[in-house]
Amino acid sequence: MKNSNMFLVADKIQAFKRKLALWTKRAQEKRMDMFPLLSDILENSPQVNISDSVSQHLSQLAEKFDEYFAEDPREGHMWILDPFSVDPTANDVALPSHLESQLLEVSTDSTLKLQWGKLDLGSFWIAVSKVYPCLALRAVKLLLPFTTTYLCESGFSIVATTKTKARNRLRATLEATLRVSLSPIPPRLDLIVSKRQAQVSH
Repeated sequence: MKNSNMFLVADKIQAFKRKLALWTKRAQEKRMDMFPLLSDILENSPQVNISDSVSQHLSQLAEKFDEYFAEDPREGHMWILDPFSVDPTANDVALPSHLESQLLEVSTDSTLKLQWGKLDLGSFWIAVSKVYPCLALRAVKLLLPFTTTYLCESGFSIVATTKTKARNRLRATLEATLRVSLSPIPPRLDLIVSKRQAQVSH
């Protein structure tokens, strides 16, 4: 997932945990409409009753998720998502007192508030770093860690499709090929083509 951070990933994990709870409840009520293919099979085979097994499996899956993600990384850090609605005097902001003071200043800074809606989260905190470097550094440090293996998986996929048996001598140019393939910057083909002369037919 591009541009992910701990808040986006934690939201998705929380949503999946809630889905598991809902699906477990439905399975206990012998309703399988959340799994369309299974539901169709069971409609054609009314004698088969697997709702208890499905319910048990979903409960175990929910327990495993609770083990893997026991703590919510968002706790105490919601000020990063919206520094203008979190009150350090009322909410747990997990900050030392000098940074709490900076957060109070940020929350009342009308210039930064105007930038808040126009910039993505990372860009906003980079803008804040010009005035409040210590607070912004704390926010950026929490936003930076890789929360998914998206980039690694993209790289492996591109190597697998690029370096085939037919193209096994790409050692020298594989790095350049990967750089171009993984770059988020789209090529300006119109500019490249305009600088090349069409080949004259013989």
